Amino acid sequence: MNVVLLVLLCLLAAVVFIQLGAMVEMFRHVQQIRTHLDLVDRPLPLDLGARQGAQPSAIGLPAVLDGAQTAMVLFLSNTCATCRSIAAALRGAVPQTLWVVVEPVFNDDADLFVEEFALQNERVLVDQESRIAGQLGLDITPSAIFIQDGRIERAQTVPSSRQLFSVLPVVRPLSPSHG
Repeated sequence: MNVVLLVLLCLLAAVVFIQLGAMVEMFRHVQQIRTHLDLVDRPLPLDLGARQGAQPSAIGLPAVLDGAQTAMVLFLSNTCATCRSIAAALRGAVPQTLWVVVEPVFNDDADLFVEEFALQNERVLVDQESRIAGQLGLDITPSAIFIQDGRIERAQTVPSSRQLFSVLPVVRPLSPSHG
């Protein structure tokens, strides 16, 4: 009886070992497929050309950004699935350092997009004719530009809401002056 139980226990251990090995191999293949299909959740830098270092108001953004210590302007399209996912992840709350520019494919769709994702906020803009993105030379959504000390610093793609929240600037508290 003890020998039978020992054999069954060894067989069970072998099956578990084989299943774990197969699972590790499967995850390795999935990662290779994601890399090959370029589905890796990795932002890519975007070229701003001469607009890098410009004031945000020079490209059509609100003048208040010209004095922003740090900010991010997120460009979303109402027809992009990733854009819709990012808009849903905001849950109607636009963080203090974030501005959202909605670029509708059809002018009538912008209001529906803003309403659907509860993005009624003074920091949400609708760029009906893609003038802002056109000034920047951005033709991909979702993407973002980063503003530092009132100047456009850099731009990148935003491939997921996880990436959005990981690169979202935080307001740095002013250090008290000692004098």
